[in-house]
Amino acid sequence: MKRSPKLMIGMALGISCLFSSLTIEAQQMSVDSVVRASQKVSGEWYDARGNKVLTISNGYINGCLIVGGADFVGGYPGAGVFIIQEAQGRKAIHLEWLGNGEHRTLIMNKKDQLTNRLQKEHYESVRGVHLGMTRQQVIDLLGMPSSSDVRGRETLRYEDLGLSIDIDHNMVVVITITGKGSHFDKSGLGVDASMIEYYNFYQFNRMPSELSKDIFQGPFSIGHGEYIFFSGKEISLTVYSN
Repeated sequence: MKRSPKLMIGMALGISCLFSSLTIEAQQMSVDSVVRASQKVSGEWYDARGNKVLTISNGYINGCLIVGGADFVGGYPGAGVFIIQEAQGRKAIHLEWLGNGEHRTLIMNKKDQLTNRLQKEHYESVRGVHLGMTRQQVIDLLGMPSSSDVRGRETLRYEDLGLSIDIDHNMVVVITITGKGSHFDKSGLGVDASMIEYYNFYQFNRMPSELSKDIFQGPFSIGHGEYIFFSGKEISLTVYSN
């Protein structure tokens, strides 16, 4: 979904609404629209240490009324600024949501990674690397990459292993098998495996076309909030469903 040590934000629900002020600009939204957006991330959210940081429900964040919002983008995944009313005045919090199932993740103020599961699991992995790991955990496991670049998110390339790993907010979000040196740990399948082998093992809800391997066919869910994409000779495991 792996994380750098995090500041202890909100030891308990009793310490509520401790959010950094953000500059509110660009397009404001109606309160009703903002409340509807908050329903996408309703529930209880915990930091890496298991501390409950956010409770979002019925138009409130940690008991503070949602009174506005701005800069909303996307659907799911998506992001936006929520404005809340606390005793001292109005405060803003930026939330970005992504992932499904075991990998449902909330990024608060563009730095703090939260999960709605105290025990986060993963299903598939490649060379021990799984979705949700931190950048440092990947390096501790595989060593320094042969190259890396940042284009929106960082990509660690292990050319000798036939593997690349995308990092977003210090979380592994995409693992791509690029060559014969790697394969999925659970299924043992790699770039040489047929679409039938993938279909039979992962029980996709539709059959991927062997004749269209070089054409984007969309995501294939393997459950647990994880998806497989086929792109030519590369095969990716990701938290993204589109």
